[in-house]
Amino acid sequence: MFDNLSIWKWHMDFVGQKHAEYLFRTIITTCGFVGFILGYIKEQFSITIGLTLIGFFVSALLTIPPWPFYARNPLKWQKVKKVKKIENNLTYDEYKEDKKKEKKKIK
Repeated sequence: MFDNLSIWKWHMDFVGQKHAEYLFRTIITTCGFVGFILGYIKEQFSITIGLTLIGFFVSALLTIPPWPFYARNPLKWQKVKKVKKIENNLTYDEYKEDKKKEKKKIK
């Protein structure tokens, strides 16, 4: 049933999250401001609420789904470093220092 869903990307990158947040705030603020002005002119508070809710639903439709244009800058992860058995519960840096000391002793 869900085999076709694997072709979609289900994530946003950090730049996409920033754009989605900016778009969300812009739409909500604009609709709220326009709704307030029109509601004030017409003397109907329901116009203000209606336009604000319309702005909310439009912005939710544009920002909540992970649209492909929000995933244009993927992260490049570093490769995992393979470490042999770490002895005596040392941290990785301590382990490396001990190995350097052992090499100096051998020389």
